[in-house]
Amino acid sequence: MTDIPGTEDMECGGTEELRVVETFRSPRTFTVWQYTVAHHQRMLLRSPRRTASDTRIDLHAGVRAMLLRPSYEGITIRPGTDADRARVVSVLGPEVFDRGGRLHVIGEDRMTGFIVGGPLQVRETCAANDEPSGFLPMPETA
Repeated sequence: MTDIPGTEDMECGGTEELRVVETFRSPRTFTVWQYTVAHHQRMLLRSPRRTASDTRIDLHAGVRAMLLRPSYEGITIRPGTDADRARVVSVLGPEVFDRGGRLHVIGEDRMTGFIVGGPLQVRETCAANDEPSGFLPMPETA
């Protein structure tokens, strides 16, 4: 189950919703599905459908900076604390936040990754794993 209000028991055939969230938790496996630097940097994490009746969950954010693993078995994304922000600034410098980016920290009680950028958007859908995310189109990868 995810901590997305209203989608805890979604099965295919349910209502698809796009939500902007501050915090996201799920025991499912998420993979860095796509990243683009063209027309604003954007990142897509995906937990694919595991069965025909299961859903696919996509996490999308604009990106100024990030540190991510290729995949996560269970994921928590939360707003960064002042200490988290200071840690990122100590490595990347304060200009990473010049445009007012949000700090999304991966990890419940310690930082295992981060994204500095726009709001975290979540979409749970019954779309096939190879179908587009429904967010702004991202260029095809070579």
